[in-house]
Amino acid sequence: MKDLFEKSSLSIIGLGKNTGKTSFLNELLEEARIHAKDKILAITSIGRDGEEKDLVTSSKKPRIYVYEGTLVATSTELVGRCDITMEILDVLPLYSALGRIILLRALSDGFVEIAGPSRKKDLALLESAVRRIEPHAIFLVDGALSRMSFATSTESTVLCTGVNISRSPQKVLEKTVDAVYGLTMKKTKRCLPMEKWRAFIYNGEWEKVEGYLAMELDKEIIEKFTEKTEAVFLRGAVTDSLLTKLLSETLFRSVELILEDPTKFLVSHEMLQKLNLRKISVTAEHTVSVERILFNPYEISGLEIPSEGLIQLIRKETALPVESLKDLQRRRRNEEA
Repeated sequence: MKDLFEKSSLSIIGLGKNTGKTSFLNELLEEARIHAKDKILAITSIGRDGEEKDLVTSSKKPRIYVYEGTLVATSTELVGRCDITMEILDVLPLYSALGRIILLRALSDGFVEIAGPSRKKDLALLESAVRRIEPHAIFLVDGALSRMSFATSTESTVLCTGVNISRSPQKVLEKTVDAVYGLTMKKTKRCLPMEKWRAFIYNGEWEKVEGYLAMELDKEIIEKFTEKTEAVFLRGAVTDSLLTKLLSETLFRSVELILEDPTKFLVSHEMLQKLNLRKISVTAEHTVSVERILFNPYEISGLEIPSEGLIQLIRKETALPVESLKDLQRRRRNEEA
């Protein structure tokens, strides 16, 4: 895990609730305290994190424990819930659902609750504010369940999965592998149109597709399809519904489907198989670098589910480092002993 401290920024994405995102953030903070004392960490969240109980399920959640020197970006409403001595560094013209964003420095160790901006462009502004104060800080973003697009803004990403994704180990495997496939798709080599429009089609040159609404977009794309069509560029969400309609066109095969970014690719395992059969390559304008996968073997109740076989399968299918939260925590305890 020490290699993560060579990154300038890191996002932590969870495939669902209780996948170990916040626990992994705590492990990073602790690891930095022991093995990267020269590094300044700056943390924030897309959403809210660090509270004792989940506001939706009322289940117990891990709190966030920071160490002296850590930069914390949180909201005005949550500053009073941070159990640390702090120095207010900046009050930013950025907002979360819980108020204006405040950037502070921890002057003591303790628990914090964090809530940062939810918009990608605001996150970039927050990182700029951090770098004005600590140019070489490692910017850590704890992600929200439904807002993965922020991951394209960070240098690297850790994907968190686990037994709470599904009761079926096969479904956990499929969802994790599909997420990795989607997030790590290749960057397109084509020069793309700069105009901010929903859809374009390439028939020797880029043509704008006039249909903007989802209900009419597929018809407009199909009307422009020819045997010379090489690529389709779509901004916004790409779903099973849209692709099912496009697949009804027999000419929609052996083409490049280009997305704005991988997090907009909201399709099922079955749809991926259909695209492969049609030899449709999926690429993106902006990409995500998944560094490793964290697997949470604990149910919400705290019961551990034996998962070594599943972890090995995920490792084999994704060709990425996969580590169990249990092993990560055990190794850290051994180092402290």
